[in-house]
Amino acid sequence: MSSSRTRPSDQYYPSQYQPGSAPLIDRVVNNWHHQDEKRSDRTYYDSDSDDEEDRELTHCCDLDGDASFVNLCHAFCINRKVRRAMLLIIVASFALFFLCSGFLMPAWREQQALVEGLDNPDSFGQQMPNKLSGITQLQQISPDHVPGGRSDPDGKRRLIFIGDIHGCKHELLELLKVVGFRKDTDKIIATGDVLAKGPDSPGVIDTLISLDALSVRGNHEDRVLLAAQSRASTGESLEANNDESAIDTSANSRGAGLKGEALLGYLKPHHLKWLRSLPLIIHIPALTPPRHSAPVTSDIDNLSKKKKRKTFKILDDINVVHAGLIPSVPLLRQDPFSVMNMRSMSPTNHTPSENRKKGIPWERVWGWYNDRMARTHSTFMSWLFSSTTESTEASEWWRSWNDMFNTNDDSGESQPLFKHSKPSVVVYGHDSPRGLNLKRWSKGLDSGCVNGDQLSAMVLNAWGHAEIVSVNSKHRK
Repeated sequence: MSSSRTRPSDQYYPSQYQPGSAPLIDRVVNNWHHQDEKRSDRTYYDSDSDDEEDRELTHCCDLDGDASFVNLCHAFCINRKVRRAMLLIIVASFALFFLCSGFLMPAWREQQALVEGLDNPDSFGQQMPNKLSGITQLQQISPDHVPGGRSDPDGKRRLIFIGDIHGCKHELLELLKVVGFRKDTDKIIATGDVLAKGPDSPGVIDTLISLDALSVRGNHEDRVLLAAQSRASTGESLEANNDESAIDTSANSRGAGLKGEALLGYLKPHHLKWLRSLPLIIHIPALTPPRHSAPVTSDIDNLSKKKKRKTFKILDDINVVHAGLIPSVPLLRQDPFSVMNMRSMSPTNHTPSENRKKGIPWERVWGWYNDRMARTHSTFMSWLFSSTTESTEASEWWRSWNDMFNTNDDSGESQPLFKHSKPSVVVYGHDSPRGLNLKRWSKGLDSGCVNGDQLSAMVLNAWGHAEIVSVNSKHRK
């Protein structure tokens, strides 16, 4: 065979790739190859540091490298867990924003307004209110009716607070039956509005008188008494009017559904006498529980076994009113009209209003104020009050308490010596649309019996255990 003869496989190889020639790597032509050749020719001193910077820059910006910054960011963003975490962060941020703007900030602004109203010299009640003639501003409950303490060492007495009755005699009797009322050990305290609107206002008053019950004056009692006063000023005889109404309305002799002056014709003189005796505020000092523990089979426990009811504990002073009280104003300086009619209050100046839309609910202001007092009330003052209660008769205790927090000026008017006293719980009615409204420092008991809902009572024993008991209206909707 001739040496010039080509191999069969040579026809498949281009001339530059013939076997036996230079390595293929030497024939590769690209930028990095030339850059390496140029770098090999450099002879300056800091060539090593420049090489490192170039490599870092190339590594960072090279889009073909998996470890580049851009590719790492891209891989980070497309990760499913990362996107889920970012979505949760965004949602949480929006939720936090709406929480702050919708709840936290308004609550903070309300707190600032309440603080401003507390020390505002123009706040409602800073000036002496006009006294209404013929109205008892404050009545202290008799020691014989207070559960616990020295006069009730066995803890047999109870206080039964009843919400607005509004002439519903049937429901009143049913409620007293459910709570197991005992006249010798229990004391009824109504929150006002015992008459008007309902089917039997005179019957309710007669029942309360026969049971020696207490009550405060409500706005409906006040309207009836104002109508009676206006009629008396004209010289018209109430007895003659009663006789006429008995003849003309024999089919409806109890004044069902009536109120104000229209109801006046159905009330007898002894009814009006009892209504005139009602105070604006009934004050009950803090209970002193008996030394022994409460019996396991108490009346409240028996009631709880029949039906699950709301229970709580009250060992603070209690003030019974019809509508509400203005914080930081002594009881003897409370405005009579506001005590019988308020539903809301301005937080900045404590101006009360009958309209629920003017301000915030008054019990919210009262609760904030009493929480503030409870935190700052000194243990020394608590010891002073408890020792005074134990060492003296209740009448002397009340006189010393009244002298401590009120003093007489030259005109004989009672003036507050200290602005803040100890916290107290308010038991009230008047606001049936809110129903049972049980807060730490206020207990609203008007559950709308006359509107077909329920008649409610709060039963309090000598150990401060309180329970809500309700009965359905006879005409429940």
